[in-house]
Amino acid sequence: MKDESVPGDAKERVQRLLAACGGGSVGRCRLPAAPRAGRWRRARGGSYSASPGVQMVRENVARFIERRDGVPAKADDIFLSAGASDAIVTMLKLLVWGSGSSRTGVLIPIPQYPLYSAALAELDAPQLRYFLAEERCWALDVAELRRALAEGRRRCCPRVLCIINPGNPTGQVQSRECIEDVIKFAYEEKLFLMADEVYQDNVYAEGSAFHSFKKVLMEMGPPYSDSVELASFHSISKGFMGE
Repeated sequence: MKDESVPGDAKERVQRLLAACGGGSVGRCRLPAAPRAGRWRRARGGSYSASPGVQMVRENVARFIERRDGVPAKADDIFLSAGASDAIVTMLKLLVWGSGSSRTGVLIPIPQYPLYSAALAELDAPQLRYFLAEERCWALDVAELRRALAEGRRRCCPRVLCIINPGNPTGQVQSRECIEDVIKFAYEEKLFLMADEVYQDNVYAEGSAFHSFKKVLMEMGPPYSDSVELASFHSISKGFMGE
């Protein structure tokens, strides 16, 4: 903090973050206790944060989401993770259960970022693949979702629908109308929605605009907003979010 090469505003942010952390530190560590080898001492300060993450950071994230969507966001609904991939895998672990025909089936797009297929293979969960329409710029078609769902019900119990918007690796950006149709489909079929939105700051095509699933869901109102379960994911590693 005494280094004059570090800008003052950066130091102020660090001080606010440290003040919000238990013990005034972002973590705990153990240091060698001189002079005798084999002895250790705990570094001054530091403690584990709450499992969802540091409260101040979660409040900042909630404010960002409110500015983005124009609808309320609560820090209690925010969970921080070591990257979006960890959060997605954790959510899949929570949602996959049962055995045989009652095993959770998960609808995933094709093409898709292979995190989903790899995680589901590790969990021994049925992958219910729905295909994006290449001839329409990789658009998502609800009729294709219904086909994949009906096929999946012959061998498992579909409970989760994964959406990647903007698409990876296809790059398509869903229209608001498409998102509304997907939400209605999830409502009708009682599916948990997972919206992977990590590329929301990377929309460049003329006429394209990002709409978050949370914003659309809240603006649709009841019965959708008070019954459809949604987990959405974002990351500071994409776009220009990192400092």
